[in-house]
Amino acid sequence: MSRSAFCAAVSGLVFIGACIFLISTPWGLALHLDSLVYIGVARSILNGDGIYFLNDVGALAPVTVYPPLYSVMIAAFSLFGLDPVDGVRATSAFFFAANAALVAFIIYRATSSKIAALVASYLALSAFPMVHIHLQALSEPMFIFLSFSGFCFLVVYLSGGQPRMLYWASLTIALGSLTRYVGIATILTGTAAILWLGKQYWKKKVIDAVLFLGLSSLPLFGWVLRNYFVAGNPVSRTFGFHPPGLIDLVPATDTICQWLLPVGWGNSTPWENRVIVGALFLSVAWMCAKTGFPRSRHARVAGLSVLIYCGFLLICWSIIDQATYFDTRTLAFPYVGVMIVTVSIVTHWLRAVRPQTKSWRWFGFDCLIITILMAQSVMAVSWLHESYSNGLGFSLERWRRSELMQFVKTVPFSAAIFSNVPDYIYTITGTQAAMIPRKIDSNNNIPNKRYSDELTEMKERLSQRNGFILYFDTESRLWFLPSKDELEKKLPLRAIKTAMDGTIYTLRNPTAVVEHEKNAVGELR
Repeated sequence: MSRSAFCAAVSGLVFIGACIFLISTPWGLALHLDSLVYIGVARSILNGDGIYFLNDVGALAPVTVYPPLYSVMIAAFSLFGLDPVDGVRATSAFFFAANAALVAFIIYRATSSKIAALVASYLALSAFPMVHIHLQALSEPMFIFLSFSGFCFLVVYLSGGQPRMLYWASLTIALGSLTRYVGIATILTGTAAILWLGKQYWKKKVIDAVLFLGLSSLPLFGWVLRNYFVAGNPVSRTFGFHPPGLIDLVPATDTICQWLLPVGWGNSTPWENRVIVGALFLSVAWMCAKTGFPRSRHARVAGLSVLIYCGFLLICWSIIDQATYFDTRTLAFPYVGVMIVTVSIVTHWLRAVRPQTKSWRWFGFDCLIITILMAQSVMAVSWLHESYSNGLGFSLERWRRSELMQFVKTVPFSAAIFSNVPDYIYTITGTQAAMIPRKIDSNNNIPNKRYSDELTEMKERLSQRNGFILYFDTESRLWFLPSKDELEKKLPLRAIKTAMDGTIYTLRNPTAVVEHEKNAVGELR
């Protein structure tokens, strides 16, 4: 295969993958709780308010718990005339294609095999972890692209490239840390790679490592300082010491099984899945022992990144009070690294031991590889089909078509709005709403002592500003809030509209809301 034909094949595969992705997301991407903040911050940036999102009382507050770059990228796509909820879909489609092309480039540089590069690109487009994170409005796709792009620049520098490559590597990996805080692990990976793989004498390697560490850490350090001065908390985390036990790490093996095996395959006996995946791991380890670990710096940096990333997660699990899980989302980055290392090892082994002559034994081996490639794509195809047919989770399009969301767009700017999902309202429409008073403090499960006072304050704001309560029927937001019946008993409410997705209330006989009520309800009908 000529180089031009190879580039055309990769481009065609990536283009087809991106088209399938767009066709499979007519309802938009699935919304994660983090997604609301990412999209909301993008909307805030476009409105000129900065990196802010709604707090519990419905006011914009500085965001510190998430780095800003993914929201900035959503806002950048929105500059082309897209609403942020459409911009997030375009962003995900772009990185779905970009990550597949990047993986093909890395494998080709690591193995000099065009077939291996095409297989790796196919894996990047069809593997469940990759499809899973791209179908949701999450920052992982952008983080993976920036991190492995930075590693590519670093490898070029370590192979004798120009000093500017070190600066490009520092910049790219720094941007990755502004996408996810776990990017600290990639900064440490780059530093360790310079000390381990550099050709220079040791003093030069130390100087380069310190320079890389300083440059790649500087933007994140600036962001943390900003958080401290505007919010008083650098990353909105609390700390303690609670190392995980071995039993806590068992679910990680089930996540790894999903890299290769369809859900439900031996679901009642999960150890069968673990044995199959363990056997495949031992097979790859045997290949590596027979021919040695690939000498390619791309493969070595990828393997190093997996070790440091997982070690960093274990440290975070041990000292940060916020829960850490080795789920599909968290292990998406290690999947890419493991896939690069595995394809490199298998290619290196085949090149060393496979004869030129055909045989039934190697034909059987080829059939096994094809079976594995097909099996690992079953879950991804299932998710794409579900996304196309019904949407995944809280899909954007369904929220945009909500009758209550349509009502929000008709409410005057001066009217007060209370809801059990103010973050969804702001994310979808850009309208600020306040949270209904909580009966229970969701952070500690203790009854809210100011519950009665907050109900009185909400009643006064509804009366003074001719406001509305939009109560969505979403069970995930009901347990710490009063029910509809409780609100109707506590306050003089009148339901002006009962829709498929919730109820719209106003105070009985408000002085200046009658005319808007008639117009709004007429539009809903």
